[in-house]
Amino acid sequence: MLPLSSSDVNLNKNIRHQFPALQQRINGQPLAYLDSAATSQKPAPVLAAIQHFYRRDNANVHRAGYTIAARATEQFEQARAKVAGYFGMSARNLVWTRGCTEAINFVAYSWALQQLNAGDLLVVSGLEHHANLIPWQQVCRARNAELAIIPVLATGELDQQAFQQLLQRRPKLVALTHVSNVLGTVNPVANMIALAHQYDAKVLIDGAQAAAHLTVDVAELGADFYTFSGHKMYGPTGIGGVLLSNDMLNQCQPWQTGGEMVEAVSYDTASWAQPPHCFEAGTPNIAGAIGLASAVAFLEQLPEDWQQQEAALLAYAQQRLAAIDGIRLIAAPAEQVAVQSFVSDRIHPQDLAQYLDQFGVAVRLGKHCAHPLLAALGEPVTLRLSLGCYSNQQDIDQLIAAIDAAHQGDTETAVSAENNHLDLDEAVAALKVGQSWQQTLSRLIIVGKALPSALKAERAPQYLIHDCESATWLQLEHGESGWQCLVDSEANVVRGMLHLLALDFNRLAVAEQRQFDGRDWLAQQAFFQQLSMTRQSGISAAIEQLQQQLKT
Repeated sequence: MLPLSSSDVNLNKNIRHQFPALQQRINGQPLAYLDSAATSQKPAPVLAAIQHFYRRDNANVHRAGYTIAARATEQFEQARAKVAGYFGMSARNLVWTRGCTEAINFVAYSWALQQLNAGDLLVVSGLEHHANLIPWQQVCRARNAELAIIPVLATGELDQQAFQQLLQRRPKLVALTHVSNVLGTVNPVANMIALAHQYDAKVLIDGAQAAAHLTVDVAELGADFYTFSGHKMYGPTGIGGVLLSNDMLNQCQPWQTGGEMVEAVSYDTASWAQPPHCFEAGTPNIAGAIGLASAVAFLEQLPEDWQQQEAALLAYAQQRLAAIDGIRLIAAPAEQVAVQSFVSDRIHPQDLAQYLDQFGVAVRLGKHCAHPLLAALGEPVTLRLSLGCYSNQQDIDQLIAAIDAAHQGDTETAVSAENNHLDLDEAVAALKVGQSWQQTLSRLIIVGKALPSALKAERAPQYLIHDCESATWLQLEHGESGWQCLVDSEANVVRGMLHLLALDFNRLAVAEQRQFDGRDWLAQQAFFQQLSMTRQSGISAAIEQLQQQLKT
């Protein structure tokens, strides 16, 4: 496995220094930000453009003739032209939205809801983010149309033969992602668009994960709709858009109404402005559009070979991950960019994610808003690393070192919990007082691993807690001496917290159990404030289930 060349490293330094957020340290370590598929960091020029607008030109657009309003309108429409041009389209063909999710919903409700009839077919790929699945479920339900899925192969690629068979049923619309947010699979969208058009199907491409990594010419691709999010391509949150062909622009109907999108209004009726403004009701995200145009300018000035260097870094990450005993890479598409999902067969993903954070490594944990895809792959949850133009070899090396330490630490806590009961007592006592999160994490894992079989809940559906990231169970059994709380979780950290709950609850007298206030117990735990909001919600859901079972 070869490290990146010195020229690659120097190039990356020139890019990376433009991102202020990457200069910080997390838990005493340099921030290794490997979650760019969730959102990218923002370069200084984007931050400056947004600040400049608010400091100097803050006014509403298309509404007034005074100087700063004119400046705001000019910058807003220049931003539209800049962003549309980046995708090979004219300004008229770009409708601003809050992001890719709203862009897809715009197409679903302004076009598909008008065009679909009962019995029509709509085709979606099995790789989709929920944003490119649920709107089509809703529209098909409303119009009594059929939704069909292009299967995903074990490699993480779409079954092209199955796709061609579905096309023979002449669908009205094909909706598919350009790049998978879970696997990084690059779909052959140009070929799939051409095939779909042979059967008179319209095609929507979800470009959320492609825009920051690939050169995209929507006109050349021939997509009828191409959606994107600004925050994934180094722009601000709350801005994105849909690029439409001229035919689709004329077929869409306004789906939100109000100010700005009208030409004339009376008490009885209204007429719409010309596209794209008729699709943009209310005050738009002016600063967001200006910031996104700055992000496009940033992308355009990157060195010509930055995409090749990003690909080399992904290959380096894959090689290093594959070399770790117990790490398994998910899928292996032939064409892939910027994203790699993986799991450890030695430590639960949720526990591993906590370890990584202690080493300053930021990766995504969970189902990645793609539950059906994870189910098809047979993976309850995964960890996902995703790169940006600023990612470097140090980020990957830091990730690998953190995984190695996590595997070693998990082994040590397992031995400790199994062989020395004193360690459990000490860990429980230590968790009652404030300590660093790293110490808390280690001790929660010890307590989780030491959960005795007598306190383990049955892993049955009726005891499953639905609001936890990891599969977690809580069971309340009533005996002669009172209630017995039984718990379990696939994640040792969660199991440790619930083990503490069970120990405290089970030692109470029956009368005290009936009066037990789980929320108060949780608030008194020193570790509670150290938990992420997601984990606080999960453990709170367990407490709520205990309270509900006590009432019944």
